[in-house]
Amino acid sequence: MSNLRLINETSITSGVSTVNIENVFSADFDIYKIVTNDLSTVGTDQTDPNLRFINSSGSVISASNYDYAHQIMRTDSGFTEQRPTNEAQLYRFFGEGVDQSPESASQVSYIFNPFSSSTYTFAIYSSMVAAAGLKLGMKGIGVLKQKASITGFQVIDANGSRPFAGGTVRTYGLRVDS
Repeated sequence: MSNLRLINETSITSGVSTVNIENVFSADFDIYKIVTNDLSTVGTDQTDPNLRFINSSGSVISASNYDYAHQIMRTDSGFTEQRPTNEAQLYRFFGEGVDQSPESASQVSYIFNPFSSSTYTFAIYSSMVAAAGLKLGMKGIGVLKQKASITGFQVIDANGSRPFAGGTVRTYGLRVDS
């Protein structure tokens, strides 16, 4: 029997710049896996898909309580690191967008203890982006420095206005056998 249970599958429709995926985190699991496939953008504007958590009241947490660190590995230049603190989202959580068409990103992440209101919510993530011959990988870690019961998350463009062209986001609960 698999240790993963599919909780939600969301298809991103073309033209939206924000997608809320709600009521996927609960007391049933402590660890969740998010898999994103074929996340693409409209046109040639750079779109950096970020993550914000949604609390149990249904409010998107946009306060400057996110810290993250990731390494960007590009095929056309050297590797770079980013380590900001006190941000309003986990920047480039779903991959780094580029301004070349066509572009498509896939991502795998793990979210730890989101439903617990007595701990911070942690994440590890990795992504791969392909755009007009350019390949770009990313690995990162992040934390929401707020003790809140988290029940969902938001996929949002860094600018909040550049649209996505499509993609699929699947959320799984990870069962730990003892």
